[in-house]
Amino acid sequence: MNVYVVNSESYLLINENINEIIKDSKNVTIFDLSVDTLDMVMVEAGYVSMFDEKKYIIVKNANFFGSDKLSEKDTNLLINYLNQPNDLSILIFVCNDKIDSRKKITKIIKDKYSLKIIPNLKPYEIENRVNSFLTKKGFKVDNASIKYLVSNNLNNYDLVMNEVKKIILYYNEPSYISYEDMVNLAAKTINTNNFLFVDAVVDNDLETSLALFKDLKIMKIEPSILISLLARDFRIMLNLKNMQEEGRREYAMMEELGLADWQLDKYLKKIFPYKKNELESIIFKLAKLDLDIKMGKVDRFMGLELFILDICM
Repeated sequence: MNVYVVNSESYLLINENINEIIKDSKNVTIFDLSVDTLDMVMVEAGYVSMFDEKKYIIVKNANFFGSDKLSEKDTNLLINYLNQPNDLSILIFVCNDKIDSRKKITKIIKDKYSLKIIPNLKPYEIENRVNSFLTKKGFKVDNASIKYLVSNNLNNYDLVMNEVKKIILYYNEPSYISYEDMVNLAAKTINTNNFLFVDAVVDNDLETSLALFKDLKIMKIEPSILISLLARDFRIMLNLKNMQEEGRREYAMMEELGLADWQLDKYLKKIFPYKKNELESIIFKLAKLDLDIKMGKVDRFMGLELFILDICM
């Protein structure tokens, strides 16, 4: 089989499936269509090595098999390749979006190649995988602890396994994992992560911002929610800057903005490194990003990630 389309909401399940295809091959090239072009992929796929060596080409964010659209030029380019593929190139397209079976390119994949639609794991399947994974690592854990972990992470396989790895690092060696430790070490709620993300961006903490954004993306939190939360914080900070310039007292600030005293203290510390024009610029960028996403000019996840890099670097 020369061409695969692997589809799932789970990044871990996708990676597990890809590993089954490429096995131990080291001749692997990765493209990301959020930054690379389909033309670059096709050039690499069509290239024949002088050693006649089989190569694997992984193409991430190939969501044109779902809701995204290809230009007519790119559609024809891909169809031409699918009709005459390079026998030494194994193309693996990764689509996280819902597959659109009506599209011509999807029909070609279904008829001539491999379309792997991987369903989400059921809670008991995730529990079994966690138990098996920990057992192989030499850990012991009771069923109640595993059920809590799976439920607390919204029955999301990727989030669950991310927490399992943190727990293993915490213990550092094969041990019995108690229910109390499982509760204490489990991830914070989604709302908490949302606000931790906003705080990290406002504090210019790039590493934490990107790590939390990755987790929120796995949780399928819409960027529009995060943009709204960021805009709210930066607007409060700008209003406080203006009030400071006017010589307003703290109790007046709290009353006008509807803040508790501890919230006011937090925001006053946050605004210290910022100049007024910087806050105005950030609010404008957030408004523009929100509009560009709604008009389909920019990918919502990539757009927010670029904003984070712009603000925090």
